[in-house]
Amino acid sequence: MTPLSITCVATAAICLVVGLQHLVLALRVEGRKLQILFAIAAFGVAGDAIFERRILSATSAGEYLAGMPWTALFICITIVALSWYIALRTGLVRQWLLWLVTVLAAATVILDFTVAIAFSGPVELRQAALPWGEPFAQAIGDASPLRVVGDLVMIGFLVILIDATVRLVRRGDKRTANLIGGSLVVYALSLFMIIPVDMGLLPLPSLHTFAFLVIVAGMSWDLSDDLIRASQLSREVLANERRWHQLLDNVQLLVVGLDREGRITSMNPFAEQISGYAAAEMVGRNYLEFVSENERREVRSAVEFGLLGDPQQENERILVTRQDERKCVRWRSVVLRDSDGKVEGLLSVGADVTERRESEKDLRRTSADLERTVAELELLRNRLEEENVYLREEIRTEHGFANIVGGSDALLYVLHKVRQVAPSETSVLVLGETGVGKELIARTIHSESPRSNGPFVVVNCAALPPNLIESELFGHEKGAFTGAERQRRGRFELADGGTLLLDEIGELPLEMQPELLRVLQDGQMERVGGSETIVVNVRVIAATNRDLNTDMEAGRFREDLFYRIAVYPITVPPLRDRRDDIPILVQHFVQHFARRRGTRIDQVPAEVMRRLQAYDWPGNVRELQNVVERAVLTSTDEVLRLAEPLKNDSNGKVATREAGLDVPGLTLDEVERRYIVQVLETTRGQVSGAGGAAEILGLHANTLRYRMKKLGIAVGRKTSTISSDL
Repeated sequence: MTPLSITCVATAAICLVVGLQHLVLALRVEGRKLQILFAIAAFGVAGDAIFERRILSATSAGEYLAGMPWTALFICITIVALSWYIALRTGLVRQWLLWLVTVLAAATVILDFTVAIAFSGPVELRQAALPWGEPFAQAIGDASPLRVVGDLVMIGFLVILIDATVRLVRRGDKRTANLIGGSLVVYALSLFMIIPVDMGLLPLPSLHTFAFLVIVAGMSWDLSDDLIRASQLSREVLANERRWHQLLDNVQLLVVGLDREGRITSMNPFAEQISGYAAAEMVGRNYLEFVSENERREVRSAVEFGLLGDPQQENERILVTRQDERKCVRWRSVVLRDSDGKVEGLLSVGADVTERRESEKDLRRTSADLERTVAELELLRNRLEEENVYLREEIRTEHGFANIVGGSDALLYVLHKVRQVAPSETSVLVLGETGVGKELIARTIHSESPRSNGPFVVVNCAALPPNLIESELFGHEKGAFTGAERQRRGRFELADGGTLLLDEIGELPLEMQPELLRVLQDGQMERVGGSETIVVNVRVIAATNRDLNTDMEAGRFREDLFYRIAVYPITVPPLRDRRDDIPILVQHFVQHFARRRGTRIDQVPAEVMRRLQAYDWPGNVRELQNVVERAVLTSTDEVLRLAEPLKNDSNGKVATREAGLDVPGLTLDEVERRYIVQVLETTRGQVSGAGGAAEILGLHANTLRYRMKKLGIAVGRKTSTISSDL
């Protein structure tokens, strides 16, 4: 065999081996498309080398022309396969250019097999010789106009190489850019030389086969290098997995994996030890099977939020073991995501804190015994403290409301009404001024009701922006509005099976009231942007410091909604109407804040208590709490001292004389009425805002309006005149 024939055969053999190698690799790796495309390109070069040898050794023009369509076929296969390989390898090839080269290559093959696009007219075959004297066949003839189709295929491939190289350089991938750029130089040289060779101007054989061999060799090295790196990375991943499994096998924490359906996918040996279940019998079962029945609703809600990508930071739940024991476990969950960032499950890590909780209970019981002993000693020393403690304990034991402090007749009447309505499903409307404890009354109703194990959800209607109220109450679907990136459950859904407090319901916009009425009537709702009807079982308690009757007359509140929520109204009296509770509250707050600060205050001087009882407390219990907290912070010994005078406390007598309110025989309501009228006349009827009567009196505007109505004071809307039923 001649050197030229040996070169062609060796090229074909090498490309066949490389193609078979990558075809076998395609069956074992994930990026099999790259392997298959590269194998096709290698087979194309091998086929081109075989037919190129036949053409170069042809003895007649017919034999030469018969082999040219086959070389065109294999060259086009190689170009198309390499073009798609570069597109998948870099992701930077323009799709339209890729398809254009593919279509032109298909057209070239079809035309070459039908009309022979290389030459037009007679073809002369002559024998040429290489520099070392080896002969080879070379065809001479007129070039066909259709030959431009094949040339466009080569030029298109050249453009793909240039475009991909430039983009790789811009992206900073110099390694791949050098490989493709080097292939570009070799291919460009062969492209510029093939035209004069085919025209007979240069006595050389076609260099395409050898140019593509260089390209295939470079691409093969790149692909093989990637496979080596992938293999190294795979070994590192396996090593990390082994370390991870060793950690899970030895860590003294419960580790449980969940899929998107809430099924258990894995658990470590410590979780098996604590639960009493083997991993084999746990995998595939729903996690709720191992949760205490009274916690299932809360756990389901927490898992649903976690699978939406918003897990709770930390929570404690009861785990039911195989032996039906109750273990207290503190859980923390981590969201597991796939390569696309989608949530595919949760990994929950838990610590068994059962013994710690039992120790804390024992410690609390010991502390309680010690506190009772100290209290008994203190009761012997201080008769006043004895009475206050007695009153508090009477409320807690006799009336059963541990969070409510006081013993006045007005408060006992409220608690009587709470006891009446709590066991029922009746809607309750809690009325009262700011700071009287409306939310505390609502919580007491919930805790004394059959729903006490369910959630208690609070919605402050006054604090929600009008455009978000509907979403907060009823939830929204993903994409319902700008910013709704995921589905969200509303407060009604969160309160399902429990109680929902609509605080400051008088501030609810009028356009939202029909939607709320429908839920109260039918127990049905739809999320914003959704069409699915959701049924909820919620007890609604409403609270407000506004006069809803006045709002209904003014058209600001719907009558049908009022009668729906006010089935059982409870009015919480202001602190000035139950002054007997002030000493009890003061002692309660003093002990609370002193204990929290780490100090001790045993005495409340009679003068301080007198001033506290004489003050009207426009901010009610909340204001009293703040005053006592400031006094505890500023007291330097065991005696309580007020940090600052109460509002209007130091100049109250002067203000009374100037207002003409020191007339003997006036009742407290008459004195208050006269003073409020005088202030309103000074502000020309302005109740709220800067310089208004509420600011001068140191009251909330709604509290002042309530007192004005109670005392029969009216302000003219147009003339700002003030009338009083004296």
